[in-house]
Amino acid sequence: MTMEDDALLAPARAPRRPRWPGAAAAVGSLAVAGIGLLASTELHGVPSPHATPQAQRAAIGASIVLADDAPPPNPRAAAIVPASARTLPAGSPFIGAFKGSPESRLIGIYRLIGEQQTDLAIDAAASLTRDVPGFRLAQLVYADLLSARSGNAGFGAANAASAGASAPEIAGEVAELRDEAVQRLHALQERPPANQVPAEFIVLPKAIHHAIAVDTSRSRLYLFENGPQGVRLVSDHYVSVGKQGVDKSVEGDQRTPLGVYFVSDRVGQGSLGAEFGAGAMQLNYPNLFDKLHGRSGSGIYVHGVPFSTYSRPPKDSDGCVTLANDELVRLMNTVPTHDTPVIITRQIHWVGDSSTRLHRAEILDAVNHWQSVRAGDDAAALKTFYEPGAAPETPAAPPVPPPQPGVVMIHGKRHVVPPPAVPPKDPISFDNLSVMTWSDAKETMVVTFNERGTRTHRETMLRQYWERDASKWRIVAEGTVR
Repeated sequence: MTMEDDALLAPARAPRRPRWPGAAAAVGSLAVAGIGLLASTELHGVPSPHATPQAQRAAIGASIVLADDAPPPNPRAAAIVPASARTLPAGSPFIGAFKGSPESRLIGIYRLIGEQQTDLAIDAAASLTRDVPGFRLAQLVYADLLSARSGNAGFGAANAASAGASAPEIAGEVAELRDEAVQRLHALQERPPANQVPAEFIVLPKAIHHAIAVDTSRSRLYLFENGPQGVRLVSDHYVSVGKQGVDKSVEGDQRTPLGVYFVSDRVGQGSLGAEFGAGAMQLNYPNLFDKLHGRSGSGIYVHGVPFSTYSRPPKDSDGCVTLANDELVRLMNTVPTHDTPVIITRQIHWVGDSSTRLHRAEILDAVNHWQSVRAGDDAAALKTFYEPGAAPETPAAPPVPPPQPGVVMIHGKRHVVPPPAVPPKDPISFDNLSVMTWSDAKETMVVTFNERGTRTHRETMLRQYWERDASKWRIVAEGTVR
């Protein structure tokens, strides 16, 4: 959701009674604490969204637009607002069911259900499924509303079974969609605290304009902008992760890796296969820290979904992070091709600037000390920063032996050779420092910076992985980015 979506989803006003009996009970109680939205869903009689189009029609009626035989959704298509919605006043708290992103419109429909605005809920659901026919969760909500209005809450499952869809298949598909609904509702119920950022963000340089954090427990991706006023949240998006959850360790385990990663490449639509949808951003998994801990596998992306659907269940990928194609396109148009940090964690811990100030100062002391020793060309002192076996990739320059004058014979004549001139040392400087922290077996930090020769202007981007051992930070892996 964007900030505009948040504005559309303003608190609802007083409810009214439904026009048809038992409507709220039939579609479930969906109230979310604090804003009048219902929190728990009870969805009835909805066929498998992966059943054949014929089975779906038999189950929920031919009037519903079906995802499996519908054209791909057009993210730029304007919503066709039903006549009943046009009667809403400009400041109506329910306008979010008809305007904004598909997700904010779905949340608006849940709000209408919770406020017993059932006719508007059906109109809004019809509009949403028409505009985004591949949004299976919206199809399910629409079908459930129609089923409840018909007074035959169980007809969908029975008709789907008679059309050839198995009961276990129906139950499994509906359970996945219910999980998706719960995750989307949680995202609205538990909005990030104002003016707070993930605790992992310690230092972001001006050269890094955006950062991403993925909260896998909430199926949520958060996009941040790093501007003159600091780091601020600009949007958040529902995502799907690995079928087997998180904490990837081996090739093919269908788990999403946890850690600090960076966007390393961008791949356009069609280059990787239909399952990647509108495109992909590749992450640098496995990074040096992963390899150090024996983690294997490759090809971890943030990518889209097949065009036949709008989204996937919370745990449905082979290890990648997936999101709706329209949201992925906006993300790819915003985020640079390289170097954007991506934190993937079980749960984001939100903190204010004052909470991280002391921690930041301690970390920067360690990094600044390393940089001062590196600039001083003291190989012995530099080595003390590294764990045994983790030799620095950027060792201090070896000492230059003192030049010795010599005497050589040229054509039988003696020639005195003067000592060679000592090349002046090229002082080095550091900039664009980025620091991210992470808790693995030990507290870890990922440090990225540019090292530049003052005289030669040679520039190298380095990345270091530090671990805290007792009270001391040590480098366990180091490599050149470019």
